[in-house]
Amino acid sequence: MLSETVDLLGVVVAKMSEKLDQHGETLVTVQKTALESRDAAQAAKSYTDPQRYGRHIGNEIDKALVVPLNRLEALHSGFAADRQDTRRTLDDLARQEEAVLQRLRDDQASAGRRKKRIPFIALFGLVLVLCLAIALPRFMAVSGTACAVLGGEWLKENASGRLACVFYGG
Repeated sequence: MLSETVDLLGVVVAKMSEKLDQHGETLVTVQKTALESRDAAQAAKSYTDPQRYGRHIGNEIDKALVVPLNRLEALHSGFAADRQDTRRTLDDLARQEEAVLQRLRDDQASAGRRKKRIPFIALFGLVLVLCLAIALPRFMAVSGTACAVLGGEWLKENASGRLACVFYGG
């Protein structure tokens, strides 16, 4: 999840860098055009009457700047759209990050609860093993079948008449 987020941020940053490079090139072109226009205006002023040719020079400058200014405006609109997309993407990433962090907090809390239960489970297991160690042989020695499974014989005592599971060594 985090690697996808980082990849998405990388793509956004790369696109923004590309747009900034394009804007820089456009601004250099506009500056060059403006400088050339200014130089042309200075030359025309020195050779002609500034009042007469001022409007003509202004019109020429406007014509020369229309295309770069239109491109600059289009790039500005593209920046606004990219900014909106980036904001939405970053908001989505922030929500995803918060969800991941919440899941991690929940997992940590769950692990903490399980850790607290371990001593009780171990104690229960120990008590169960002890109970079975005591009760299982007694239970199995009560019946003839269980006695045979344990490897003993079911015999009757002559004096008292009680039945008992007897194991012979041997």
